[in-house]
Amino acid sequence: MKKVYLFKIKSLLIGIALFALGVSSCKDDMPEDSLYTYQAEMLSDFLRNNNNFSQFARIVEKAGKMDLFSAYGTYTCFAPTNDAVSTYLAGLGKSSVEELSNEECDTLVCTMTIASKTMSLTDFEGFTFIEENNMLGRALKLQEVPMTIDTEYGKQAVSTFIVNGSGQVIYELANDSVENGIVHPVSGVVRASSDLLPDVIRRDPTLKIFAQALVLTGLYNQIVRREDASYNYHDYEEMQGKYHSDNHDNYCWVPRTRRYGYTAFCVPDDVLNHYSEYEDVDYDKNIYTWEDLYDYACTVYPEGKGQGYYGKSTSALQDERNPLHKLIAYHLLDRLGVYEKLYTNCTILKDIINPTEWYSTMNPHSTMKVECVYPDNDFHNKGVDKTAQNGVVYLNHMYDPKRPGLYERGAIVSKDVVEEMINYQSCVNGIYYYIDRLIDYGQDTRDHVFNTRMRMDLYTFWPELMNNDIRTTETHLTKAACPTESDDWNSKCKSYIFPQGYLDNVESTADGDFIYQGCRNYYWSYEGDEFNLRSDQGLYDMTFQLPSVPTGQYQIRLGFALIPSRGIGQFYVDGKPQGIPLDMRSTGWQAKTGWQKLYTGDDNDTYTPTAEQNKKDLHNQGWYHGPAGIRCIHGEGNPDSQLKKSNSTPFCNIMNTIRRVIYTGPLDGDKTHSVRIRSVWSEGGAELMFDYIEIVPKSVYGIDTEGAGEDDL
Repeated sequence: MKKVYLFKIKSLLIGIALFALGVSSCKDDMPEDSLYTYQAEMLSDFLRNNNNFSQFARIVEKAGKMDLFSAYGTYTCFAPTNDAVSTYLAGLGKSSVEELSNEECDTLVCTMTIASKTMSLTDFEGFTFIEENNMLGRALKLQEVPMTIDTEYGKQAVSTFIVNGSGQVIYELANDSVENGIVHPVSGVVRASSDLLPDVIRRDPTLKIFAQALVLTGLYNQIVRREDASYNYHDYEEMQGKYHSDNHDNYCWVPRTRRYGYTAFCVPDDVLNHYSEYEDVDYDKNIYTWEDLYDYACTVYPEGKGQGYYGKSTSALQDERNPLHKLIAYHLLDRLGVYEKLYTNCTILKDIINPTEWYSTMNPHSTMKVECVYPDNDFHNKGVDKTAQNGVVYLNHMYDPKRPGLYERGAIVSKDVVEEMINYQSCVNGIYYYIDRLIDYGQDTRDHVFNTRMRMDLYTFWPELMNNDIRTTETHLTKAACPTESDDWNSKCKSYIFPQGYLDNVESTADGDFIYQGCRNYYWSYEGDEFNLRSDQGLYDMTFQLPSVPTGQYQIRLGFALIPSRGIGQFYVDGKPQGIPLDMRSTGWQAKTGWQKLYTGDDNDTYTPTAEQNKKDLHNQGWYHGPAGIRCIHGEGNPDSQLKKSNSTPFCNIMNTIRRVIYTGPLDGDKTHSVRIRSVWSEGGAELMFDYIEIVPKSVYGIDTEGAGEDDL
């Protein structure tokens, strides 16, 4: 699908060839100004030299961006034709670009330009949103448009794309390369939206009931923040630099922005109007009004009936304990959840298990399960839901073949809204999706969906990572892709260091550095990324909040990688010290604990003769093998490799990838619990690693009522 103007290339090659043949013999005979000199065409030259883009060129000039486009960089520009600009101006009642303010021009240019990567049409295939944000820091929405073209080999099926519901890439002109980027001419101006998430939901005619409930509960006003205006990364630039970790250097940046974001999972009216008709729904009424939705909410959240907040008055509905308030708030996340970033496949072998994340919702003390379901593995109820497709996201789905009594279908997240709704979904501070069932945190959900081992990647604890594009969706990054210098900003494997106060619900000492290391599928990290706590002074102390889980008895485990350069830290839960300090160094650890690999090979099929006994021995010491369903690619990564058994090793066969029990005891589902880590030994800048947390109910880490012990996955 890659296209450039061939006549330009041919002319250039001919010119270079003639020049090469003649330069040595003719140089002395030719005047200096007759010598051919190749000058690369920059994005600015492309706009100036093509008459069909003269109006957009003028917009770029008024925006003050032409000098920027003359410099070396990596731009992807959706350049509107003159006809597209004229149509856009006419819609505003204007006849000339000169009638636009400089600020308006700047918004248009920044909307239509990505300044971090060159991306061809093939890079857009399969995505709902372009992976890289535009120069306004916003995701551009894609709608694929299939088409057929004539080639010398006959007709060929191809695709172009509509961007933000307003600008269709002209396929015949797409992928035009310039020295500092790539240009995709569009037949309509790609428009930015200044609407907030609650505004676009209210404007969607298919969501009248959900939108009205959003307003009545007061949640409408709780999803309006856009950016922390007080944050300026220049204030923290001195924190940036190389940081040594495990015999290699990483360059760490401070985040460029501190934006807020939200995700709403909305149930369309058409689904609610037929709610009693679904076999998997235990409710005998259809829902036509917000009052009907309130009545449904009362069946899910009966707690508090008779209290003042349990009613339909304005004050009651806006109380976070009200059943309708709880129901709607549970459908909201305080993070921008672009579909492809709701989960990751980086180190998760989807042939064996489903990629799963756990997110705190805007209903206090509640958590949502987000699972990308692959029907080819065992964690899908093939006998019930036969229509599921690979890679479909479910909310609060539960199926375990060893515990079939816990089955819950959950809700399917629609990746695409219908064509006429494209414009309604775009906004500046969030995104919404259609889901085909209501979801909740009622007793049935807590008993079934959360009656499982909850493996939580640390990145899901803090919305700031998703809201500010700190985590990538790349799944096979090589070691060479991880930058060690500040000029590698465009790398997809960036590491970050967080200023004090950047992450909500985190308290740490000023002399400790909290670092995020980007995804690498060859390393011993769950989902490829990890957090490190370090200090040149050797002192650090950090406390963070845990996601809520239903009231009960639990184990809390920390997953991390043992290496010689780690430190030793004391763990606390809710302020109380837990056991002796945890030594994260690998030196002598295997001999001390007696660790052995679980499988004879890397196929997860055959136990070693001593595996069962070794598991028991480790459990008695508070250790668990690494998960068998999590794997790392052999070597230092291959950008063309997809994770599979033949090219990877399961964590349970790697001594360094281990889980440590840091707490066993009760957790109260109505309270906020915290974990604190304090260094007790950190010579030479030794770091502590935070990779993932497992919160495991006793029904799982013991033997549950159905007789199934915990699996190795």
